[in-house]
Amino acid sequence: MSEPSLPSVLFVCVKNGGKSQMAAALMRQYAGAAVDVHSAGTAPAGNLNGLSRQAVEEVGASMDGESTKAIDGELLRRVDRVIVLGAEAVVDPAEGMRGRIETWETDEPSERGIDGIERMRLVRDDIAARVRTLLTDLAPGLDQAAIDDATASAPWDAVPPAEDNVVTPEGEHIVDELAYAYHGVFTREEVTGAVNAAWRLLAPRSTVGLFLSVLVARQAREQLMALAQAQGRVAKRVPEVLFVCVQNAGRSQMAAALTEHLSARRVHVRSAGSAPTGEIHPVVVEALRERGIAMEAAYPKPLTDSVVRAADVIVTMGCGDTCAYYPGKRYEDWDIADPADQPLHVVRQIRDDIQARVTTLLREILD
Repeated sequence: MSEPSLPSVLFVCVKNGGKSQMAAALMRQYAGAAVDVHSAGTAPAGNLNGLSRQAVEEVGASMDGESTKAIDGELLRRVDRVIVLGAEAVVDPAEGMRGRIETWETDEPSERGIDGIERMRLVRDDIAARVRTLLTDLAPGLDQAAIDDATASAPWDAVPPAEDNVVTPEGEHIVDELAYAYHGVFTREEVTGAVNAAWRLLAPRSTVGLFLSVLVARQAREQLMALAQAQGRVAKRVPEVLFVCVQNAGRSQMAAALTEHLSARRVHVRSAGSAPTGEIHPVVVEALRERGIAMEAAYPKPLTDSVVRAADVIVTMGCGDTCAYYPGKRYEDWDIADPADQPLHVVRQIRDDIQARVTTLLREILD
């Protein structure tokens, strides 16, 4: 009897020099020999991105021995999952392929004016969270302790809990990166306050220590950007759309994900909850996965005054008059059914209802 084959994944971006190589390096770090890992490009370039290499090496992963490669048709047919990083790369299904194609709309900090190694670190952290979730799907029998050991040396797993000031010497890298990214916009003290606030929000609900500091950095970054836009400290490059429901675990998350997916980054999207709680409803994650939209990095977030003030369009769903009113903004209230505790076929209908409304909204604000 032949040995069972390893689960396999192919990561794809355009040049195969940055995001897809980062994802492959992180998967190899987390999974070891438990997953067969590949990467390729739809139009591969000559060399690996030096900043991508540096960013993954900072967390213990490696691109040593790797080179840019084109997609191999035979490989495409036999892998269990094809992950396309970014909307720019397009992979058409191959005849006889056994796996499915999934697109990750990864974070793009350059749209917020963040470049260089700071941009690459934020991209790395976004990809790392998605890779870890993918690994639990591809290899559910893999010892969780082994994954934790593989990532224990990562510097972004080093922020311990504290009641007031959570920025310890081990966790100063979060403040360092954000203070550098927002130099001239916010003081270090303001950045530290945002990181502390994000920690106090997320620590009580975190179940995986590895990702807590990743989520803290992302939450602090989002709140700083919203505040900078609200106060006119930075210029908006695209329209800002905010979706709000009660828990930020269903409707508003679906609307935000569909808007980002359909807009091709021509708008910037946020979502929030008037009483955020728990995690994204699994049936919502499944309904969006059917459309090629990954939700692994999403989590419920609170509604703050700064995200309301930063938005140009505010769409509420079942949360009444929660949002403060500011003149000059467009407000809409969508009567959308709550997907909580609903079967998949019902959530598909909710998803399609939201998509139709999002399509109309995008047509109006972009035209």
